[in-house]
Amino acid sequence: MSKNQLLEHNHYFDNDDDVIAFSADSLVKLSKLKEVINSFIKSRLLKVMTDHFHHIGIRGEFINSFDVFKYGQNCEILQVGSNGWKKGKIRLKVSLEFIPDEPEIKEIESPLDDIRQSMNEP
Repeated sequence: MSKNQLLEHNHYFDNDDDVIAFSADSLVKLSKLKEVINSFIKSRLLKVMTDHFHHIGIRGEFINSFDVFKYGQNCEILQVGSNGWKKGKIRLKVSLEFIPDEPEIKEIESPLDDIRQSMNEP
């Protein structure tokens, strides 16, 4: 994840010049799609989450900054059966993935392929 990006993605979204089609008349470059999602996270998502957390009684600085996406927010966890609190960080991830309808089939090369090929040559 780059310094300015709050969005993680799989390898299908590596090339910003690639284009995605949501319908025949709705094409968008991946760079624009990622920019719009990042903008939404910055302008709306954190605000809505913070307001909702406060509404249900969760206070603190958990969702109050973008650090929760990049670096994580300091916190402690008390797990059932543990001997006490464990310090660490909680990090929020937003992930964009493309999942092909049909999985890619990668041919596995056999060490015998060269032998088979040489046997079939005249």
